[in-house]
Amino acid sequence: MNRLFPLTLALLLAVPAVHAEDIAPAPETASPLSESETAAALARAEQLGRAIFLHDLAAERATDALVAQHRAFRKDKRVRGWITEEHDGRYRVSYIDATPAVLYRVEVLPDGSIDGPVEVLPVPAALSPYEAGAAAARSLAMTVQVASCARTYNSVVLPGGDDRWSVYLLPGTTSPTAVPLGGSHRLDIAGGEITASRGFTRSCIQLNRAPSTRGAKVAAMMVTHMLDATPTEAHVYWSLWARTPMVVVTGEDAIWEIENGHIRRMADDADTGTAR
Repeated sequence: MNRLFPLTLALLLAVPAVHAEDIAPAPETASPLSESETAAALARAEQLGRAIFLHDLAAERATDALVAQHRAFRKDKRVRGWITEEHDGRYRVSYIDATPAVLYRVEVLPDGSIDGPVEVLPVPAALSPYEAGAAAARSLAMTVQVASCARTYNSVVLPGGDDRWSVYLLPGTTSPTAVPLGGSHRLDIAGGEITASRGFTRSCIQLNRAPSTRGAKVAAMMVTHMLDATPTEAHVYWSLWARTPMVVVTGEDAIWEIENGHIRRMADDADTGTAR
């Protein structure tokens, strides 16, 4: 979701500070992958990163539409969050209360445009099985202590099938230039229990998409990443979110470029400048 608009802050997820026992220590370096494992990891990162972005974009545009079309939404204290669901080539964004029950629904196309009028339910509606599962996963994720790098967080819930979910916790920012990669987390949930969790960085690193002091457009953001042998879905998501290519260095001879959601390995002798 766009972190530049205060109107969305009431819907943001607050994440408490880290407890050491809750997060496993990150490995110093990633284990090398075979050629087939590398190809699978890249495909997974691209698919998940784009999915996170599209669900997040749908929530952003749905919130903007509700504020524009239904003035009472901004002050509706019943709203506790939202659930996004991909269906029939579009995304349904359902805003829920503490019950949980659905208060509003908005249909959003993949390009972010609104499909039809926003739906204001006169009586809160029961959640569908999908919405109930996603809401339960989100609620469980909110109870977990993670290393927090922002005062506010957004959440994106993706289905994995068979009552499995992945909940992504994404740092919020009000800066027009900051890209808050640091502090991004994923929680995997199955059968109502957290089965795995990970952070995507070891620090609260923020990238910058601002123009240089000379006014030239940023060609690419750059980050060194030693937790994985390849870029992750978090890198793909933040590159799409920032609408800026990202160079990810995962080793001395492993330099990757992400552009428009696609990852390619750069030539080993490419001039990469200074990594962060």
